[in-house]
Parts: sequence; structure tokens; C-alpha cells
Amino acid sequence: MAFKYLTGTIVPIADREWAESMPREHMPTCFGCGSENPDRLGIEPRIEGDKIVAELVFEKRFEGGPGLVHGGATAAFFDDLIGFVAMAHQKPAVTGNLHVDYLKPIPIGVTVRGEAWLTGVQDRKLYAEAAGYLPDGTRCVEVRSLFIQVGIEHFQQAVPYQSDEYYP
Repeated sequence: MAFKYLTGTIVPIADREWAESMPREHMPTCFGCGSENPDRLGIEPRIEGDKIVAELVFEKRFEGGPGLVHGGATAAFFDDLIGFVAMAHQKPAVTGNLHVDYLKPIPIGVTVRGEAWLTGVQDRKLYAEAAGYLPDGTRCVEVRSLFIQVGIEHFQQAVPYQSDEYYP
């Protein structure tokens, strides 16, 4: 099925060996994936081909409308997932913008499969896309984003940094 708003263009991951062994959290306290954050979404990303993939079941605490996932929680899931795209391509980056097209409501307690990939690089700009799927294969979300590549010192300014914690 063709995407409604996405190009579907995928830039291959150059160093697959590194990507397969990259950390599976941005940092221990990360809201999306941090193992030390009791309020985290619980994202556990993996590499499939040239995509970053994760499944997530949104708990009741992420409810927006009755029985449905809040749009902000959905956006947070995909923002974090796309962050791993930057990691897989060894380009430390921060979100410049995130555009989410909500195609179908996501019920609370249902597994959502997220897939994210790099579509292009221009200077410090990383363009990425993502899609979310309900268990029956229905696409429920399409995401376009711009991430801005930064030096590792960008992260070091905010918190004490351990070189083996985030990016190579």
C-alpha cells in the first residue's frame, strides 16, 4: 500500500555492524527508552533492514479521548524512534521538527508497530520518515521529520557525559 504523505525513500545504513550493536537507549533517563525512567514509554528499538523498528502498547495513562491514545504520546513514540535513526547512521542529532499525520485512532492497550528510516541528508539536516501500524496492518500514523546534526558537545553542555553512553 502506498503511503499517503511519505516518500518511502530509504537511505541505507552504512555501518550495519555498528548499528546492530548501538545502545538501545539514548540515555538511562530518556522518556522514550530510558531503563532508569519509571515513567518511560518503554521503546525497545531494533534494526530491520535499513529501518529502526519497535512495538509499543500504550497504557491507560496515555489516554487522550475515551479509550484512545493521546496524540502527544504518539508523537513522543515516533520522535524517540526517529532519534534512533540518527544513531544508526552515527549522526548525533536533535529534533528540528516533527510532523505527524494521524490517519486512524490508536486504541489504548493495542500494540502499535513503528518503523522509521532516513530519507536524506543535506549538510547538517537529516530528513526521516516513520509509519505506525495497528495489529491488522492498518497504517495509523505517518511522520515526517527534520533532525539537526549536532556535535556531541551539545549534549555534554546539559548533563555530565560518559563517552560510552550515547553515540560513538
